[in-house]
Amino acid sequence: AFLKSGQNILTDKAEKDRLQSEHMKNINKMAEDGKLVIAGPFMDNQSLKGIYIFDVRTLEEARELTSTDPAVKAGV
Repeated sequence: AFLKSGQNILTDKAEKDRLQSEHMKNINKMAEDGKLVIAGPFMDNQSLKGIYIFDVRTLEEARELTSTDPAVKAGV
C-alpha cells in the first residue's frame, strides 16, 4: 500500500505528535500480528508519504489493514 497525503493538514504540534505515536503503535501491532512485512516513509516531501508491504492473501485484507491506521483515519 502506498500512503498518500490526505486532505487534512495538522498544524498543532501536540496533535501531530500524538497521531504519529498512534501511527507507530499501529505499525508495530500489524508487524507483531505477522501481517506487515515492512513499512517506511518517503523523505522527499511529495504526495506519496510512505509504503506498507503486507503479507496477506487478498487486496481487501490489505485495504482493511491500511484503514486501521490512525493517520489514514484522520485524513492526513
